[in-house]
Formats: sequence, C-alpha cells, structure tokens
Amino acid sequence: MSLVIGLVIILGAGQLFLTGFQNFQQLRVISDKQAALTFAAEILLRDVRRAEEVSIGGGGNELIVKADDETYVYSLDESSSGWSLYLSYNGNSEPVVDGFKNSGSFRVEEKDDIAVGFYEIIFQLFGEAESIVFHVMNRTDAVNPPPPPPP
Repeated sequence: MSLVIGLVIILGAGQLFLTGFQNFQQLRVISDKQAALTFAAEILLRDVRRAEEVSIGGGGNELIVKADDETYVYSLDESSSGWSLYLSYNGNSEPVVDGFKNSGSFRVEEKDDIAVGFYEIIFQLFGEAESIVFHVMNRTDAVNPPPPPPP
C-alpha cells in the first residue's frame, strides 16, 4: 500500500516538473520573439527618425532610408529559418530579425493624410493572429515640413 502511495506522489511530482518545464519553454519562446521584435522596431525607428530622406519601394514591402551619405534598405527575404527582415547597405545584406509569416509580412505605408513624413510599419509574425503595427515620424519632415502645394 505504501508503495502505491509513494508511486502516486512520485508521478504527481514528475507531472508538476514536466508542466513547469513546458511553461518555461513557452515563456522563453515568447521572450525571444519580444526581444527580436523590440530590436527590429528600435533599429527601424532610429533610422527613419534620423533619415535625410525616406522612401518606400517594392510595392510597400521595402523601406529605403538615406542618412549620413548611406542608403539602407529594409526588406524581407527567405532564409533557412523562414522569412527574415534584412538590412542591405554598401553591398552587404544582414538579417535583422526572423519569424515573419511570408513575403508580404513586412509593409510600410506613408500616412500623408496625418502628416508628411509619418509612416506606419506593419509586421506579421509567424504564429501570431494579429499584425503588429507601429508608427514613426521622420524628424527632418517634422522640423522642416515641405511647403504646401499651390492652390
């Protein structure tokens, strides 16, 4: 009888350990996604804010930033781990973050109706139902807005 009780206690402790380990793994995956997203957002926001010129290419799937006599191009490309956001400059191309759903999972739109130089950047990550949207304003356009078009 005491062997059965001991076995039940050991099985319960094992199940508790397994549940805790699985929760830890899920938390680690979520934390990694959040860290990657924060890193990508910070880089994009920094470059757009300080840019001398910002343009959108590839039908809205490319962000082109000119700053400090350099041109930086952000776009998605397929890698061994799926779709990744790449930064291309000076003939080099480096991955910034991975985990995007497909080739259209990174979009940039200029919101001229709100303000000149105001951009909406949209991420669609693999395994997420909702898109992640953030906004950024180019400082050059905010400080020195272009003159309004003639009537």
